[in-house]
Amino acid sequence: MHNLKTCLNRPPMPKGAIEPNSKAVNGMLEFDGYYWWTNYPFGISNTGYWFNNQQWDPRCAFVDADGLHLQMKQTLLPNAPHKQWSSVELVLWGETINNPNTPTNIPERTYPGYGRYLVAAESVSGMFNDIANNCCFGVFTYQFQADNSIINSHRELDMIELSRWGKINDPTNAQFTLQPWEATPQNVHRVALNTEKSKITIVMDWQDENAPVVFSIYYGVYTLKTLPTKPDITWTTTSNQNKFIPNEGCQTVHFNLWRQPPNVVYPQENQEVIIKKFEYQKKN
Repeated sequence: MHNLKTCLNRPPMPKGAIEPNSKAVNGMLEFDGYYWWTNYPFGISNTGYWFNNQQWDPRCAFVDADGLHLQMKQTLLPNAPHKQWSSVELVLWGETINNPNTPTNIPERTYPGYGRYLVAAESVSGMFNDIANNCCFGVFTYQFQADNSIINSHRELDMIELSRWGKINDPTNAQFTLQPWEATPQNVHRVALNTEKSKITIVMDWQDENAPVVFSIYYGVYTLKTLPTKPDITWTTTSNQNKFIPNEGCQTVHFNLWRQPPNVVYPQENQEVIIKKFEYQKKN
């Protein structure tokens, strides 16, 4: 983790923002040794909790003994005319150790860079395949402000985008993605998660700029120390894609659960993913 003074300093609680729950401070939840900011979508277009043609609600995220929950359900936001399907996004803000978060003290931001990332997740509905039909569960790195000196200007590496993007008959249900995704067909690598599995562990090895990245999925919940010898699904980017592999900057980790495609398909019922484990191992 590193701290960059040149990164855009966004206020954690813009005017009119709401906390995810009564225990949260500065729009943040605590999970696995990190602060997770819930107010990321607020104010991007100065219109409140609304972008990408859908409503986002920080209250759709919470932490309990089972883990960090992401929900998609119908909610009523302040000043909204009626309930709508709400999506949710969380952003890694910084480490909790020696980094207090109080109403008058915003914790220091840190940015994970080169190294290994692990996210273990569980589908509450029983199968991730259900989410893929009309939603997207995403885990990715992202830098809010564009850096136009590099091709992948937002330093986005998508560890997983679990969705069929409205194509219900697609035999695949998830993908690993490099950005910009439309630059070459190789940048979107579709995979088929086992339709009977409800727990997965996603691992990304990002060791340098302009160098291959390895994406892997394991069925079950693991830590970096307990991973099986062989992943169930894996993809290593090619040397031809090295130009899309960014250097370190102001990127951080994002989790989201959102509707796909916007304004076309609505869930038949509430959707929920529980993040069971997050680990970041800095490059030696």
